[in-house]
Amino acid sequence: MDGALETGLAPAELDYLQTELVGHLEEAGCMPLDVAHGFLTATAAAAASGGGDQDAALLDRVLGRLAADQRLRSLLARFRGQLMQDLRSAEYGPLILQLPRDDGSTLPLPYGWCQGYIAGVDFLGERQRDRLIGDEQAGVLLAPILSFMMYEEGQWFDPPDEAAHRETVGELGDAAVGLFQWWQGALDS
Repeated sequence: MDGALETGLAPAELDYLQTELVGHLEEAGCMPLDVAHGFLTATAAAAASGGGDQDAALLDRVLGRLAADQRLRSLLARFRGQLMQDLRSAEYGPLILQLPRDDGSTLPLPYGWCQGYIAGVDFLGERQRDRLIGDEQAGVLLAPILSFMMYEEGQWFDPPDEAAHRETVGELGDAAVGLFQWWQGALDS
């Protein structure tokens, strides 16, 4: 990948990208940034081996009807480039929203990232999804991601076991790196 695409976004660029995506969710069918981060993470290994058509399809899926906006497309490509670099170097952390609380603490809200990850697995197709789910090692790595998809809506902001919730959020980065490495091996075989 071109070195310019590997450069992460400046905070103002990240804010602009998030604002545009969130501002056009309904009419454009795009993804907010936390969902996009999960989606691009799940598809990272396949995209790394897939080539330009796959790259364009991934950006199109995240941007929805905003896909023709070259500024957004460029920002998203750079965002994805940084994500790929972070996965390869195993210095990855998922983009998790934080809910401020009255006591000054925050509660991590991993649901968007997890939803995006599952959407990415679905994007890869039934054959690849079945391959992932059918593998014991991958299943163990996928467990923390799937655990958040089991919450009922009423538990999103008041998890049943907050300590376990926080601990599992802390496992998502390692799980994502492990799944990226698993995918690389699976796609090479």
